[in-house]
Amino acid sequence: MAEQSKFAGALGRLRQPAPAPTETKPVAEKPAAQPLHAIDTPTSAGGRGGKRSDPAYSPTTFFVRKETKRKASRLLEDQDTGKDLSDLVEELLSKWVVKNSTSNV
Repeated sequence: MAEQSKFAGALGRLRQPAPAPTETKPVAEKPAAQPLHAIDTPTSAGGRGGKRSDPAYSPTTFFVRKETKRKASRLLEDQDTGKDLSDLVEELLSKWVVKNSTSNV
């Protein structure tokens, strides 16, 4: 006799109809939850979505020493300006680009 797959029993149970409920109560319908990306989260820029949904930004990966990142994060948090690390990196890179592009023109 051929051996039965280890999943055959589980599949057989899934195909059986569910037992009828013994007591039926009216269920209040909950509104469907919105996916996180669809929620419009206000920002300091005036109610727009975040950087992830802004086409002017692109996700970028780069390497920074752990200690540098930790200290920068703590300083930003202590200053309580609402900036995050990506804001800081954008600001510093923008300044660098302006400084270096004017000398090469």
